[in-house]
Amino acid sequence: MAWLTRHGRKKGTGRLFAIKFRYCSLLDTLITKEMEQLFELRPQKDLLDPTFEGYKLSLDSLPVYKHEVPVAVEHLKPNEEQFSFQHVKTFGLHNHLIDDPWSDEVAFFISKDLQIFKINLHSLVSQSPEFKSVWQLPRHLESRDGWFNASLSFAGPELAVITDGGGVLHIVDTGIRTPANSHLWQAKFSSEDLGNSEPFKITHSMLNTTESNQSETLSVLALKVESIDKVESQIALSVFGCSEKETPFINCLEWVQYEHTDGHWSFKQLKRLAVPHGLDYASILSPGKALCLIAREPLGIIFDSKKDVAAPLANNETMQDETETKVAYTWTESPEEVTVWITFDKQTSKHDLVVKIESQALKVVYKHQTYLDGELAHPISVGSSTWTLSDGKLELILSKSDKSLSWNHLIQSDLRGRKVLDAETAADYESQAEGGGRPPVFSSEQLEECDDMPMDESCVFRFNGETNEFTHKAILSGQLLFFTQSAPGLAPAFCLRHDVDGLIWQPMGDELEQSWGCLHTAALQALGYIQASKEQRKFTVAPPNMTYAALCDAFSHVYIYRQSNCTSTGVEMVHRPTGRRVGNVARQQVLNIDSSEECLGALATNSFLLLLTSSSLFAIRVNSD
Repeated sequence: MAWLTRHGRKKGTGRLFAIKFRYCSLLDTLITKEMEQLFELRPQKDLLDPTFEGYKLSLDSLPVYKHEVPVAVEHLKPNEEQFSFQHVKTFGLHNHLIDDPWSDEVAFFISKDLQIFKINLHSLVSQSPEFKSVWQLPRHLESRDGWFNASLSFAGPELAVITDGGGVLHIVDTGIRTPANSHLWQAKFSSEDLGNSEPFKITHSMLNTTESNQSETLSVLALKVESIDKVESQIALSVFGCSEKETPFINCLEWVQYEHTDGHWSFKQLKRLAVPHGLDYASILSPGKALCLIAREPLGIIFDSKKDVAAPLANNETMQDETETKVAYTWTESPEEVTVWITFDKQTSKHDLVVKIESQALKVVYKHQTYLDGELAHPISVGSSTWTLSDGKLELILSKSDKSLSWNHLIQSDLRGRKVLDAETAADYESQAEGGGRPPVFSSEQLEECDDMPMDESCVFRFNGETNEFTHKAILSGQLLFFTQSAPGLAPAFCLRHDVDGLIWQPMGDELEQSWGCLHTAALQALGYIQASKEQRKFTVAPPNMTYAALCDAFSHVYIYRQSNCTSTGVEMVHRPTGRRVGNVARQQVLNIDSSEECLGALATNSFLLLLTSSSLFAIRVNSD
């Protein structure tokens, strides 16, 4: 909603409308969920270095090995219809180098002909590097225009999930992924549950085994950037401040689960979360029952394949005596069709409504509240049934399947409707309709400049998949710098700016018997200050042991910042004022990569820094130990 506010300021009174619109949206969102438990991201003081004096420029040369890749790396770009900031971010920041939490001796990339290549890292210091093609993604369509770049995620020591960036997800048996293992990967299951030929990117996956070891559950997170008119939702997207004019595209995070029983994979459940203002981080928390997200509010769940996320109708609203029930909707019938009228607030837009018409069922959701839901008296023809909205009045035209039948009621057991002769008679009951809207809590004339609430803060959230609620929340006081792979079975860690430093935070799993939070595990000195000055930076990476951080420009330059605890290639220095000898200091090294191609991927291991372009792989020997 920050864009709405800025937009409103340019147009004077439009700013007031924007603020009012945002307040109402936030109120709607707060009604749908309980308050999250606030927690702090509290740094460990023993990991901070208040005496850090800066990096010393080192002119020591580093071994750089350049190798041509067997097949050019895939590098898709947005088409003309993918013009939003979310699209640019999804394409531009895609890292084409994939590491493996279960093996630090290999890395992977996907070629433009959709082959997956395994790289033996130890072989990169020789003249004969090992690039082995381990699997070929099926190509079910020739044109991939508008698709995302193919993505790969390792869910377990012998299991991976892969997508070509389009509508298909593959579950693949990889075997043990070591350099010596020549096992070719085998697809075990292919699914279009995320698809409908819509592009998506895999952000994280996790495999969990039940306590009885009788079945396994695979959880996959897929990121989509969709037009709001195409998003399948059980509640109205206006709850999150979405409108076609202001927010034509939104991020959707889809959490899909598959079950492995008796040697076969099958679909289990799908949840969809709307994140209108962009998603910065998403991971699955062990043992696969909750998520960790970094995003800006408002956001929330909009679809669950096993249960409806919209607030249900209360029993007393559908079953009370007809003489005591106010008219909530009117309807009439002709030999060919049934017409239904429902009156809402005049400012209601189509994005405030979810209308679901089925062969013998009708459902109308106003924002997050179910307004009408139930079984129709007789079957209808869905293809020729329509609905329109004008001045807050919803009109549904339901085409009868059997023209000979007369309808005695519209919805089974719903006595809030009134059958009328025609539209004019229906208008007489409009004043009796409650309209579903909430009276305004203030007028726009009451708003001042101080009422302009900042909405740019990102937050860390824990989302409980069993209750569909956000249970924990922490407001980020610093910028998200990058995220990095953690130990097998853990969610990826993320790095936040804290003063001038970069602090590494590890989201906790749910197995621990303590309140959920994020643990501070490492600090990269002055990285927040340094990264802010690197305008051409594309990737920031750090190895598991956090002995250095590397900032990679889109072209040519790489900046390596060794921490003071990094002993490799160390040099003894003397502090001139005191004569004190310093064995290890924090050092900066700058490299100019011999390539005119754009950097498409970066990966840091404890020994190597890898850079990937369309045709070449560069291996920089950072540490010799």
